[in-house]
Amino acid sequence: MNNQLENKIKNLYNLSTIVSFEKVDKGFLSENYKLVTKEGEYFLKKYRFNDEGRIREIHSVKEYFNEGGISVIMPIKNNDNKAYFEIEGSFFAVFPFVSGIQPERGDLTKDMIISLGKTLGKIHLLGKSSSLKMDKLFKDWSKEKSLETASQIELKLKNIAEKNEFDILTQKVVSFKKELIQASSIKFEDLGLKSDHLIHGDYLDQNVFFDEKGKVKYVFDFEKTGLEPRSQELFRSATYSFLNTDFNDISVENIKLFVKSYLEVYPMSKEELENGLMAHYLKSIHSFWVEKEHHLKGNNRVDLFLEFGFKRIRFMSERLNDLL
Repeated sequence: MNNQLENKIKNLYNLSTIVSFEKVDKGFLSENYKLVTKEGEYFLKKYRFNDEGRIREIHSVKEYFNEGGISVIMPIKNNDNKAYFEIEGSFFAVFPFVSGIQPERGDLTKDMIISLGKTLGKIHLLGKSSSLKMDKLFKDWSKEKSLETASQIELKLKNIAEKNEFDILTQKVVSFKKELIQASSIKFEDLGLKSDHLIHGDYLDQNVFFDEKGKVKYVFDFEKTGLEPRSQELFRSATYSFLNTDFNDISVENIKLFVKSYLEVYPMSKEELENGLMAHYLKSIHSFWVEKEHHLKGNNRVDLFLEFGFKRIRFMSERLNDLL
């Protein structure tokens, strides 16, 4: 930690001495740290973006859900009466250091899956009644833009004389997605879904802590919150939580249990379920996020997601109807 950051934290949060400052491994794309001080332990988050308005928006969403009965890990207000601070264009927030159970991917118990689904139902019920104004809305897909991006990536790959394993996998993934995109003519507006619920945005098993009984204890990481169709987030959460290590019948059963548990809290018509699943699937096949970050922007931090994303899309393309 540099002296400027350390002094800022001590002054804003009335901390005498920072004993240790350790990077937290969880949160692959985030820059998070554990602070040990004489006053206690804290969690320091560095935001990935520098839009102060968006940070205020995220914090207002956390406050809304927390006041509504969802156990959200809330930032600590500082001496400026703000829940964040800024240094040289970067924004930070300090949280209490909270611990809980977070199993490895694929190791969730049935009780955890049920609680995970029910908690999302509660979030969406609250999100239906929210009056918060949000700039972030569901961003739908464009067949033309996706195919154009695919062509740009393919051109980059063509100019690589000696391709490594990642390049070869990218070629395979891009080719596979292009076939699926070209075979589909469904547009978002065809599905009749509305961006009418305030959602978490990135709700999955890795963004909650469980208690000893397998119940969701805390929810965190609201950086992707916005107004979106709840059915789309339902299946995004389901596939991201249960199609990551295993891709088999057990994965399908876990997804069904998650969805069933959600529906017990917040029912949904069969048509809306089907259209939500289709929206998530189509948004997934039209996305070249990892491929674009690596080959067009030179960002290798997201490389890990390429193989898992490919397996997830391939599994959904083969067994989409089994997930309902």
